[in-house]
Amino acid sequence: MKHFVRIIAAASAPLLLSGCFLLPGKFDANLKILDGDRYEFSYAGEIQITLPDEGKAKKPSSEPFDPDKLKCRDRVYKSNGEVDPTRPVYGNDYDQYADEVTDTGDAESESSSNRLYDVVARECTADEIADRKSQYDADQARKQKRYDEEAAMAGALFGGPIPGDEESLKAFAAQLGKYAGWEKVEHAGGNIFNVEFRETGTIGNYFSFPVLPDAQMQYPFFQLMRRNDGAIELLTPSIAGQGGLFNMMMMKEGGGKGAPEISEIDGTLTVETNGTVASNNSADGFVESGGMKVMQWKIGKNAESEDGPRVLIRF
Repeated sequence: MKHFVRIIAAASAPLLLSGCFLLPGKFDANLKILDGDRYEFSYAGEIQITLPDEGKAKKPSSEPFDPDKLKCRDRVYKSNGEVDPTRPVYGNDYDQYADEVTDTGDAESESSSNRLYDVVARECTADEIADRKSQYDADQARKQKRYDEEAAMAGALFGGPIPGDEESLKAFAAQLGKYAGWEKVEHAGGNIFNVEFRETGTIGNYFSFPVLPDAQMQYPFFQLMRRNDGAIELLTPSIAGQGGLFNMMMMKEGGGKGAPEISEIDGTLTVETNGTVASNNSADGFVESGGMKVMQWKIGKNAESEDGPRVLIRF
């Protein structure tokens, strides 16, 4: 088990570093496994791309440096009139002297009378403006470079969409809607998509949902895999119950500071088959209806198990 955890952690390292995951939101999924070689699958609901971790680069402002937002002051010592320029403050930067500034000629307040100096506002010099502009431009260039690098990483992982970038998310929805099975793909705001997917086909050796075109990494919610003896196994690697390993890594110790921002996962998976259910981990097992065995799982906030849905079917 420890070896398995190490493998999962290593495989997930790029995801954890980027803070990016593909997850379901609220959804209803239905899967039929028929005659040992056919499937019918539908998914209606939300798919979401997580935001980068708190503290990761955000898209920097394109606002140019504004000299009018630069505040310059002097400390004027009462004992000898010595003037000591303070560090200029730009815009909403931390302002140590915000509550101490006076204009020349203002009446002395009770609080200022106890200080050894007055903080007096003045016009900024040309050198101060030039120095602060140079610093501002360098900071903006650094932020833009970091954002571009992280955006490129996220775009490559997901095949185009960049978490937090509305234009790329809308373009991704339009592109994904061109592929078979995707009957509806709408950007719902934030990093959430409302989707309707429906597909029927032969299982062969493998089936997976979702599959993202051009993505360097895939994040399957549901997989069908054929064993050597012909049995079909359902796996759910990217979804699990309340305490699943994947979700625990995502939440990073309870969703505290540094955790990716995600919306609530709340879904239902229904599986039907005309085969023999060799094993399954649904809360109530299966029921028979119209010649089919029917199993159902709640996923996310109402999950009844820490494990993701799993079933083995023989024909």
